[in-house]
Amino acid sequence: MKKLLYIFMIFTLVLCTCSNVLIAAVPPRLGITSPSSGTVEVGGTIRYTVNIYNATNVTLNASHIRIAGVSANVSVEGSGNSQRTIVLSNIQGSVGAVGYISYIAGGVATNEAGGSREMNITSTSFTIVATQSPAPQPPQENNNYNNNNNNSGYLPPNIIEEPTQETPQEEEQEDKQEPTMEIGALSNTSIQKGDTISFDITYKDDKEMGEITLNNNDITLYGFTADVQISGDGNTRKVTLSNVQGNLGGLKYIKIAANTAKDKAGNLVTKDGQTSMFKVIDSDTKNNPDDWIENPNTGR
Repeated sequence: MKKLLYIFMIFTLVLCTCSNVLIAAVPPRLGITSPSSGTVEVGGTIRYTVNIYNATNVTLNASHIRIAGVSANVSVEGSGNSQRTIVLSNIQGSVGAVGYISYIAGGVATNEAGGSREMNITSTSFTIVATQSPAPQPPQENNNYNNNNNNSGYLPPNIIEEPTQETPQEEEQEDKQEPTMEIGALSNTSIQKGDTISFDITYKDDKEMGEITLNNNDITLYGFTADVQISGDGNTRKVTLSNVQGNLGGLKYIKIAANTAKDKAGNLVTKDGQTSMFKVIDSDTKNNPDDWIENPNTGR
């Protein structure tokens, strides 16, 4: 009997050890839920829950997240190693625009086996809807006069109703023309790893531009990584990409999201923009390998 108990204890110890090794050998993974609502008014807020599995450390923050279709202020709430909430506040876009989370950086959750992988995702989307108008108020009764005869045209004696004359006014034509976004030329079309490249974005309107909300989340890099900085005022913004890193060769470019500016009438820029292509060259040969093939999923 003692021998059987001893064998059972050894078997249990081995099983627990193997289970712990197996768990530690699996990198963390992330899962994202549907948005807190399928619709949102301009300026509203949407939340996504990110479930995190098999992690011992989580560093997810706003810089690790990209959104598409709309612009918004991005923040992350929560603590612990199993869940976070992504908050999209002050959402901006035209009525009918569809927004979603398109990317979460790799390595935001780690354990002994490594970090989570980069997620080029398309989360469940939400749609911007028109702002609801307040209910109309009923008209107020006019109690200035006592109408004993229930005659709505009754006037007290010696009071003559004078006809009113309206001054004709020119009708203002409603501004329905949306502004445009023009992408300037790249400062260079061939750069070495670690170099800097820049370009201008100019917003134009046939009457008068209004607010420009362009931010880092509206800029998507294809085929490379870099540190993004936006500067400038008025109707022009300068985008500077420093410490450019990526495979040699290839056709690399940048996309600018729509809905990043509006005119005084509230019309939004509804078309996104794209820069021309550039390539990364070797510092010694100044050439690119002829056999480089772009990955259609990541552009790298």
